Amino acid sequence: MKTFRDSFEENYMAYEKPCANKRGFCIRYEYVGKWYVFRLEKAEKQRYKRIFAMLCALGTLFFALAALQRCELNYRSFPVLFSGFSLALFLFEWFGVLQFVFSKDKLTSQNFEQMNMILRLAPGANAVVLLCAAISCVIIIIRNGLPAGVGMVPLFYFFSGICSFLITFFYRALPYEKQENKAWDDKSKKFICM
Repeated sequence: MKTFRDSFEENYMAYEKPCANKRGFCIRYEYVGKWYVFRLEKAEKQRYKRIFAMLCALGTLFFALAALQRCELNYRSFPVLFSGFSLALFLFEWFGVLQFVFSKDKLTSQNFEQMNMILRLAPGANAVVLLCAAISCVIIIIRNGLPAGVGMVPLFYFFSGICSFLITFFYRALPYEKQENKAWDDKSKKFICM
């Protein structure tokens, strides 16, 4: 597995840029690795950004509505355990969604691989954990004969899981491609856009 240093040295090239200092230049690094680009129209990509942000916010709202209710379900071990795992996964999910929302048209390989890994794994894992939380709540309701009013807790966990699942589902369907980086000219051994 590549270290960050190996990846950096592979994708960035140092060059001397004229500068008003003692040496007359300063060292700059230019990205020369491949670009990752989503094969979507600009309006379509903006629509996906809004959908992901809305689904993440809605999933967080449903999770908060379930986890913050004062009822016996939120004091039992299994729902608390699953909601705790889900809270940790929500942090990754939000990080990945925000990376996607604020991403530019072209992504460096490091940025794309990080965002891609998070959005392929975290929301899907969160959906499974939230489904387990909902099922454990239903089992407790059935075993203990709790009132029907607490039935909203597993329902909110389920809706939150659906939102996370939809993020993974839509993200995995997005087409992307690698593009050559035109910043470095091999013939003249210079950067084209400095």
